[in-house]
Amino acid sequence: MTPEIVLVLAILLVAILLFITGIFRMDITALIVLLALGFSGLVDTNQALAGFGNSAVITVWAMYILSAGLTRTGIANFIGAWLLKAARESEVRLIALLMTVTAILSSFMNNVGVAAMFLPITLEIARRTKRPPSRLLLPMAYGSLLGGLILLIGTSSNLIVRDVMREAGYTPLGIFDFAPGGLVIFLISALYMTLVGRHFLPVRQTPQALSADDAGESSSLQYGLEERLAMLILPEDSSLAGKTLIESRIGRALGLNILSIQRKNGRSLTVEPNTALEGGDRLLVLGRLERIDEVCQSPLFSIETGLPAIERLLSGNVGLAEFCVLEDSPFASKTLAEISFRQQHQVNVLAIRKGEMVQRTNLQDITLNPGDFLLVQGPVENIQALQSLPRYRRLALQDIGGYQLDDRLLSIRVSENSSLIGQTLAESRLGEAYGLAVLWIERTDQDWHLPNPSMRLQAGDSLVVGGRPLDIEVIKGLQTLQVERRVEVDLQNLSSGPVQVVEVMLSPQTSLAGKTLREIRFREKFGVSVLAIWRGERSYRSNLGEFPLQYGDALLCYGEQERLKTLARERDFVVLKMDMQENPRINKAPAAGLIMLGVILAAILFGLPISLAALAGCVLMVLSGALTMDEAYQSIDWRSIFVMAAMLPMGVAMQQSGAAALLGNLVVQILGQYGPSAILLGLMFFTLAITQFMPSAATAVIMTPIALNTAANLGIAPQAYVLGMAYIIAASFLSPVAHPANLMVMSPGGYRFSDFLRHGLPIALIVIFTSVLILPLLFPY
Repeated sequence: MTPEIVLVLAILLVAILLFITGIFRMDITALIVLLALGFSGLVDTNQALAGFGNSAVITVWAMYILSAGLTRTGIANFIGAWLLKAARESEVRLIALLMTVTAILSSFMNNVGVAAMFLPITLEIARRTKRPPSRLLLPMAYGSLLGGLILLIGTSSNLIVRDVMREAGYTPLGIFDFAPGGLVIFLISALYMTLVGRHFLPVRQTPQALSADDAGESSSLQYGLEERLAMLILPEDSSLAGKTLIESRIGRALGLNILSIQRKNGRSLTVEPNTALEGGDRLLVLGRLERIDEVCQSPLFSIETGLPAIERLLSGNVGLAEFCVLEDSPFASKTLAEISFRQQHQVNVLAIRKGEMVQRTNLQDITLNPGDFLLVQGPVENIQALQSLPRYRRLALQDIGGYQLDDRLLSIRVSENSSLIGQTLAESRLGEAYGLAVLWIERTDQDWHLPNPSMRLQAGDSLVVGGRPLDIEVIKGLQTLQVERRVEVDLQNLSSGPVQVVEVMLSPQTSLAGKTLREIRFREKFGVSVLAIWRGERSYRSNLGEFPLQYGDALLCYGEQERLKTLARERDFVVLKMDMQENPRINKAPAAGLIMLGVILAAILFGLPISLAALAGCVLMVLSGALTMDEAYQSIDWRSIFVMAAMLPMGVAMQQSGAAALLGNLVVQILGQYGPSAILLGLMFFTLAITQFMPSAATAVIMTPIALNTAANLGIAPQAYVLGMAYIIAASFLSPVAHPANLMVMSPGGYRFSDFLRHGLPIALIVIFTSVLILPLLFPY
């Protein structure tokens, strides 16, 4: 074994571990592999970067655009209407048609796009035929995956397998070489699912969008909404009267979603952030009722008078200073939160002066611009550590009159029965919920000038906080709210007319995974409230603003129809209701269909390289008006493209170093005595195992050279082995994380991990054993 082989195998092993553990994103892992191969000299610079101009990679991103063109022109609307008529009441016919249609479409469209397109269609069919979505969604997802076995352009892994084969010097597979075996596998799998597998599909009532013509009440119960409903009543003399919903902090401080507002004269109002409250208003809210009790039953704190807060803040070994932000400053164009200013420098920012304007509240979210001055306070040694900053100068109490801090610094004391007792500063949410920044804490003979977020509050603690008198007034108003717990409300009525409740999922192309609703400013941006989030097998209804989103989450959203339709146009979301989808460009549908047909015919009849034909089709899609150029760019899953392009050099390194030949010899030594078909069987089982945890592109790059070298060592033609690899790599049926299409149906279908294993394993076995039986007949050894 040469040093080059050892190095390639070491990089390969590390890559597999990184893919399985998910320590880094898949595209980052692939780029690390590329750099490791390039820096080690296993591939030269041209070979390392060749993947980004590879014909297979170009074909894949072109197919994303062509698929988007077909979707955007309304193919889903035609097929959905036809399916409803054709299937009628027969579940067998409905499952068979769903699998067939999705398989046909995904044979030449991106299968993730097909699954996303058919998700709302399938839910609508389930609703109209009064079936649980769990009976239909899994067959639909599996149909979209099986379609990838039928044509060369069905999946990206097919194209990579073909490209690795071509690079190794073999005649590459043609566009229809996949079809005979792929069609047989699909037919057997579809027959199994319709005649046998459907009997084992779960009958699970899952959360679905409320609508005026279905059982909305039961779906809201699935999310557990009723137990979190309450009515808040503003007293006639409430200090919240005249304030907007945002100013009242009812939502943020109490962790509530406000569903409706009813005036004392009975008139209902649309819930808008700037809606002004009046005494006697009745607010229907959704959230944790115990938090309402915490605020309303006893005062959180009392306001102290006497020694001015600013003088208390400067007691002891504490100083003040100011400095300026310049254009080349590392602080420019960033917020204090983004640069973790307080944590890094251990000082408090009391105010920010922007020209003639001074800002003294909510400082963490203010973007710093060149020319801004920051007033900071803290221990003298920490203040002096900032003296290298531009226009730094120490200040005394009499120097800060221009910052007007007197009406923005308050002294408060934690009350004896306050719900804050025992909570850490972070848990108290004084800053986030009430707009109060804790700058100093005094307890008996101790004080803390930079209190830690983990510090627990005690009764009698004296705090200096940054805030506004308005914020204190709001807190007092919150404590006077009256609560009605038993609310007789038909949630179905909330989903009629201009206001709707619908489910929304993160799309396969989302860039929001890992971010919270508050970080993306969801409500402010879209004017839509998230009432609950369904993940896996349960719903979450509390602290949703701080809930990191994951791909596959279902968000129960509440808002006006027009705003929900705006949300449906965002590439980050899939709205699971047909009448909320963006109006398709139906008049462009014939042109889009002809363009897709022309791409396929150009490659078959005229021998045009599929990459060029697909690229020409993309240009025609834009020129015909089926897509805009921006929509074309947005339709591409760039993460998948980078994984493909960055992993292709691994195949080259395996071939050039001899690692692929070594592994091929090893396979022959272990299984050679049982014959070529037994070896193919073993290779397919091994590939099935690793493809559940690795991206299909990476699996194709790794396993195709091994299959080619195994066939060469046996002295047989490689086509059967290569097609076997392509088929099993596309068979991502066994877990929800094996393929985005599986994860997409998990929440709407209420599926569990075991459901995918129970139904996916028989189909994966069908793929393996059918391949082993028919591929040697189609492509003799």
